[in-house]
Amino acid sequence: MPRLARRHLTEAASSPTSVSPARRRAIATRLLRWYEQNRRHLPWRHRRDPYAIWVSEVMLQQTQVATVTPYYERWMQRFPTVRALACADEDAVLGVWQGLGYYSRARRLLAGARTLVSVYGGEVPSTVAELRRVPGIGAYSAGAIASIAFGVQEPAVDGNAARVLGRLECVEGDPKRAQVARRLSTIARRLVPLDRPGDFNQALMELGATLCVPRRPECSQCPLQRLCRARRQRRTEQLVAAPAQPPKRQVHMVAAVIRRAGRVLVARQRDDAARWAGLWKFPDAELGSAEQPEVAVARAAQTAARVTVAVDRRSSRLRFVITNHSITLDVYECRVRGRTGISAGQHAAWKLPLELEALAMPAAHRKIARSLPGSSDRGRAVRSDDPNRRQMRKGWQAGRTGYSTQRRQQRPHTGEGKGTCA
Repeated sequence: MPRLARRHLTEAASSPTSVSPARRRAIATRLLRWYEQNRRHLPWRHRRDPYAIWVSEVMLQQTQVATVTPYYERWMQRFPTVRALACADEDAVLGVWQGLGYYSRARRLLAGARTLVSVYGGEVPSTVAELRRVPGIGAYSAGAIASIAFGVQEPAVDGNAARVLGRLECVEGDPKRAQVARRLSTIARRLVPLDRPGDFNQALMELGATLCVPRRPECSQCPLQRLCRARRQRRTEQLVAAPAQPPKRQVHMVAAVIRRAGRVLVARQRDDAARWAGLWKFPDAELGSAEQPEVAVARAAQTAARVTVAVDRRSSRLRFVITNHSITLDVYECRVRGRTGISAGQHAAWKLPLELEALAMPAAHRKIARSLPGSSDRGRAVRSDDPNRRQMRKGWQAGRTGYSTQRRQQRPHTGEGKGTCA
């Protein structure tokens, strides 16, 4: 081991967040050299456009790179500029985002873009202070945009970077706690170099995503192994032990596929709804204690659009997880009884299965929609625990009338809205 590295490794810190100039230089040099040789080629790394960087950083929050990549590419094709996004309506934005989850992120991007157009003329500001004034841009995103797009000497500490910093400087505690987060941010601020701050921040995140992972980190491949205080103390796993997660709440729900003259009933969630706000879905309800599924289905139809239904059969079952909820969703095929109570002012509509593709829907309800005969993607069927899948399709074929078999025509979208967007 070189003498300089040994001295860096053994020197005592004068304060919990102190980092000597020599140690800073050693960390930056080794990390940037490793990043140049090992970084992944991701689509948002091929440009310095602050808007593109902002979009990627928001999408990557709580979502893995492999999942984000196709969504990012579709988003940038549809909304290539700040102004293109600002001019879009919320339904269009949610439609492109659907399936990525945490839909409030998309709404924050839209709100931020509209602020940038109205206040900054469609330009993304270069300083952290100005960036923080934009809705939806917090400390981390502001640091990432400023450093990567504009070369500002500013840290950007996400979960991966926090893990690297915690091990490197042997910081105790959960990085999500405010006190620990502030300490890690102070360390990052002292480490980020004046030259290539954006690459340095990305290198920290890349190291945490690929080698300095939560369990069984590949320390032998790490460029900072000789400078890592946690490795020296053999505490690489203990320092990042996440607090025990509470068990997921088991939720049983029902959804109603209500058909009438070849169309199905869908309802739009209120904008202030706790789950899936602003998205379209089939009428659904959580099953009450000792409540029969058919009763819950009827209740869901009444709540969504004041519709009385006859429940035919359960057609499929879906299982999925949302945050701390493990949800079982039983889907029931239904028919309308009597007159419907839908009025023009209600957030409910009768749609052809082909038309559902244009609506922003939660992933589970999108699967239901795509399983319907006449949808634009009939090849994707709902995974069902019920063997009566063929019966459901036969029932649909027998009951549908007035179906249009024409293909959906997609109009070219330029990304610009009509008129001006202020």
